[in-house]
Amino acid sequence: MWFLRCGTPPNTPLAGLLKHGYSNPNTSRKSVLMKSVYPLLITVCACISVILPRNTLAQCTCTGKDSITQYVTVDTSNGPKVLITFNKYQDPTGAMYLACMELTDTISIVSSTLVRNQASGPIIGANFTISVTTKITGPPSINASKSGSLDYGPFDFGPAGTTGTPSDSIVLGPDTMLNRKVTNVSVSNPAPYIGTGTVSDTLTFGGGAFSDAGTSFDYQIRTKYWGSARITFFLCPSIPLATTITNFTASQDGNTVLLQWLAQNEQNNDTYEIQISTDGKQFTSIGKAQSSIATAGTATKYQYQYNLDQANVGKIYFRIRRTDVDRKMTYSGTLTLTPGGSGGDGLFVYNTYPNPVTNTLLFRFNSPQTGSYLLELVNAAGQVIQRRSATLNAGNNIRMDLSPQPARGLYFLRTVDMTHSKQYTSKIYIN
Repeated sequence: MWFLRCGTPPNTPLAGLLKHGYSNPNTSRKSVLMKSVYPLLITVCACISVILPRNTLAQCTCTGKDSITQYVTVDTSNGPKVLITFNKYQDPTGAMYLACMELTDTISIVSSTLVRNQASGPIIGANFTISVTTKITGPPSINASKSGSLDYGPFDFGPAGTTGTPSDSIVLGPDTMLNRKVTNVSVSNPAPYIGTGTVSDTLTFGGGAFSDAGTSFDYQIRTKYWGSARITFFLCPSIPLATTITNFTASQDGNTVLLQWLAQNEQNNDTYEIQISTDGKQFTSIGKAQSSIATAGTATKYQYQYNLDQANVGKIYFRIRRTDVDRKMTYSGTLTLTPGGSGGDGLFVYNTYPNPVTNTLLFRFNSPQTGSYLLELVNAAGQVIQRRSATLNAGNNIRMDLSPQPARGLYFLRTVDMTHSKQYTSKIYIN
């Protein structure tokens, strides 16, 4: 554990930034990289310490007991498709939100096929492959299929129109093509399934046939199917956002990420815990900052320096958890970063604040951008409530005035970079 002592008088800036590190010949390079993270501090006497080892904070995953499941029976039918209708998820209390969902269907299919020779002459020793397919589709991007097939033959056929032996036709089956076949589809963007009313997904059925004896056959595939479908909503507690944490930003210098935030109206013994995640769900503690009597009632700026793990080539997420003297916990917004991106993009950061928002919000890039942008405020049901177009010329900020002001609740701000075909989504709360 490393501590940064504060002996600076109130309202006196620090003369410099203090770095801490260590070496251990028995420690791996990756371990040194992760443990050499150190804190930085600016303004009144506020301290950050790195806590080792990290303590994992299981936040919200698409598994576990906080879930709701609906079941729908698929009655026996031979139609080409069937609609599966589910009730949408709605929590008027706002205590829980729908993080993701899983759609599962279990289908059995029995099929028979009438095969008829259309040629004017006989066909000897024909073999056949009969297949059936079922596909489930739905919003926003559900598209999964499964299939089954059986082989038949060899069979002899008389010329077209023959009714003797051999005749020009034969019935293959009925046989079970799929027996309780299960398809799972995970959905990470469940917005169309949130709100009031219902939402429908579609099961479609089809078939095909092939013969090694040529293409002179006519096929009539008759299929009956039945089964069930279920949808599971995975729920997470709504995270209370800290209105006292503002201007949470990040910047990169080589392999170092500098996190900065402003703590408004601090109270004695407020704790700020820096957390990191590689999936946006499971967060890990990497350091803490503690307020003091000297900073109570003031606006204090904090800095924290983090060394990037070279083994991580995907997105990383940062956030701040504030705990007050009464042990009440609130959170900053989450910064999403892409270190070492392709094409020399490097670290890319964006943020939306204030959060919660009342009348006006600001979408902010961490570095100057140039291009045309479309901002869309989307409600929990996936409906676009408000839009705003903007152009940046080496600028960082896009302002969006909410007029008329939407109802209180959870929303998503979708920012589309139309110049570079990119899209960014932020979760926001409206008071």
